[in-house]
Amino acid sequence: MPAVPVNGTELYYEHAGAGHNLLFIHGMCGHAGVWQDQVRRLSPRFRCTAYDRRGHTRSPLGEITERTVELHADDAAGLIRALDLAPCLLVASSGGARVGLDVVRRYPELLSGAVLSEPPVFALDPEGAQAMIAELKPTIGQAMDAGGPRAAVDAFFEYMCPGLWKTLDEPRKDTYRDNHPELLGDLQMPPYQITREDLNVIQVRCCIIRGAESLPVLRNIAAILAQEIPRALFVEFQGSGHVTYAEQPERFAQTVEDFANRLGVLPAG
Repeated sequence: MPAVPVNGTELYYEHAGAGHNLLFIHGMCGHAGVWQDQVRRLSPRFRCTAYDRRGHTRSPLGEITERTVELHADDAAGLIRALDLAPCLLVASSGGARVGLDVVRRYPELLSGAVLSEPPVFALDPEGAQAMIAELKPTIGQAMDAGGPRAAVDAFFEYMCPGLWKTLDEPRKDTYRDNHPELLGDLQMPPYQITREDLNVIQVRCCIIRGAESLPVLRNIAAILAQEIPRALFVEFQGSGHVTYAEQPERFAQTVEDFANRLGVLPAG
């Protein structure tokens, strides 16, 4: 099983293809395999690397005192360095895109660009976040009381990502349920602090994706990111919810490839 020591843990990773490096970062309760379809589509023209974030599936949590977005971003940066992927194009979704945004902010020298699909950066819309949490918290609590942590994972995804959850069979849902400690761990992380002014000084070229049918707070945050990050490309997927790469995989892969062309990192032909 390929793994590399990073920041007190060992991160499992998978490689496929050849060309400019893409690094995929998964979201809540995910793992490297959630990107399998995107890797299949993109590996003919890119060298694709996906990994399990610490605490997920094949990557141990390690001896840490607190989970933070910054810790996961440090892990991603460490992985890029350990595998000699720089400069790479980040491709990230949901909580993974929030991690990706922090890599963009603090490790720009490692990146050629970033494709960020609906990062839940709630500091940019605190009122919308409060309204969402007021609905989500009792939903998860009731599921936990009735069926335990695995049922809480179902409740979370049925609320946040109904489009994704409908596409998965039970064995694939089980891979998310198996990572239930990271659901509670993620929800208890300190809020990720970022301002519009922080976004204004980002120099990494970013493509911001949102689903037109996603939750209002997530759509609003994506719009703010696209507006405030200099030279950001904004792409909305009509008919898609929160997990755009799973709900519209062909368009997602094409968006990544088109953005790579804009950056000049993809050879012609």
